[in-house]
Amino acid sequence: MNKPSLLAMAVALAYVTTPLAAPFMPMDARGMAMGHTGVASAQRAHAPAYNPSLLAQADDSDDFALILPQLGVQVRDEEELAQTAEDISDDLQPRLERLIDGDGAIPGYEERIESLDAAIRAFDVAVRNALNSSGPIDQRLDDLATTNTALRSELDDIEDSLQEVNSVSTELTDALRSISGNPLSGRLGVAASMAFPGKQFAAAVSVRGKAMFSGRALFTDSDLGLIDAYAPAGLQYTRAAQAASDDVARALELAQDSPGQPEVILLAELNRDDNNNGVRDLEENLNNILGFDFTSEQGVEIFRDGTLTEEASDPDLDSRVEGVGIAIAEVGLSLAREFSIADRAVAIGVTPKVQRVSTFHYVTEVDNEEEFEIDDIEDSREDYSSFNMDIGASMRFGHLSRITAGLMIKDVLGGDYDYQATEVRTGLNPANPVTVKGGTISLDPQVRAAISYSDGTTTLAFDLDLIENDPVAYEIPTQYAAFGAEFDLWNTLQLRGGYRANLAATDSDVMSAGFGISPFGIHLDIAVVANPSKLEKEAGVALETGFYF
Repeated sequence: MNKPSLLAMAVALAYVTTPLAAPFMPMDARGMAMGHTGVASAQRAHAPAYNPSLLAQADDSDDFALILPQLGVQVRDEEELAQTAEDISDDLQPRLERLIDGDGAIPGYEERIESLDAAIRAFDVAVRNALNSSGPIDQRLDDLATTNTALRSELDDIEDSLQEVNSVSTELTDALRSISGNPLSGRLGVAASMAFPGKQFAAAVSVRGKAMFSGRALFTDSDLGLIDAYAPAGLQYTRAAQAASDDVARALELAQDSPGQPEVILLAELNRDDNNNGVRDLEENLNNILGFDFTSEQGVEIFRDGTLTEEASDPDLDSRVEGVGIAIAEVGLSLAREFSIADRAVAIGVTPKVQRVSTFHYVTEVDNEEEFEIDDIEDSREDYSSFNMDIGASMRFGHLSRITAGLMIKDVLGGDYDYQATEVRTGLNPANPVTVKGGTISLDPQVRAAISYSDGTTTLAFDLDLIENDPVAYEIPTQYAAFGAEFDLWNTLQLRGGYRANLAATDSDVMSAGFGISPFGIHLDIAVVANPSKLEKEAGVALETGFYF
């Protein structure tokens, strides 16, 4: 009837178009496990993603390194949408669906309203016969009593159901309002790199792909108002019917208690005009029922002339799901060497890279009954080719040069990429789709500074974003401060941990952990990351294999 299952589907669709800010955060397992640090602590084949100058900070023993493959995924639920959506789909939506549509043994809202309408119309005929018929008074009294009893039975049946509909629909709309417009974050990364470190000349080739999406479910006031209006409309309708039934019950009781003149008493009671407005009270009540109209505060008509409207029984919803996404595939050549600046050895590295950028804009109405297909997103695809560059510098100092300071500017040239406008049908005017305007996704330069300590066994790292990074679309901005540690046992087992705070927002910090094994130069690294207060707020995992020689 009000398609509650489709409202739950809209929540599920939000998972397909998950939102994400665009932070400085490569998806490698070592860096993720260490709080997403790496600008001063990345090793060999990891360096192109964090700071290409680190290729020239290699030890004399460092040689060829290869990472293939590198995989990572991270999701963020800033407003705990997933838990609310689960409550909706597992509890509220099935309960309301059962109340509205019935479950076979128990009739639903629409069926109960139709049964009540039939009882009211039979009751109206009996009242008019009692007033106007010249038939036997006993027959008229029996007919009136029978139809009134049937009406009361229908009223009793629907009363408890309407109260439950009111309670569940209020819970549901409160839950939908709480998640409407809220983002759900996620990002996917895949990469491979090959590095040739060295002091005088170092190089690396890297291939990377990442996808970032921003999406949300928008539940309109008109749709939420429609759900909220069913119970109040039904309750007003039943109370009007109850008033007419009470009038007839009183008339029947008085007539049956007057055996000498039941017809006189009955007609007198049925023709009462306590309001002194020239209209019989009972006739006024019956007119209120048979002509009952109810329109929600948002303008949705629920009842017209005592019957449920088509708009209410099969509504055309105008809530929608919207997603904006960007996918970037890039090939980079990193070059680095060490220079002497003011009698200090400073490594400088650059990564010129060719990028293939694709933008997407997906919008659908929540009551779209067609199956979701990836082609629906592909239809909005816009492709761009661009050139960009990363620049990094690093310097070692301290006792035995165990401290490294690093600075990285990522995507120095930036870039603006448009996404298409798209049309969506709405319940307000189904014949004329609404155009949801397009926009621009900006990939601005990102600047990060870092410092690390390493003695060959223990590595400590601290990274800091120097500027705030804007989101892709609907989610929070990011400016990270991250700390990480690694303990290398016997050059074979690496234990890692870290913590990352977002200085641009509250309650979005994460803790991370991971390990690596590296027998005979073959590396396998795994990392996990999660919000310490609630796992649902943010979680991720990364896996990579590598070969160091």
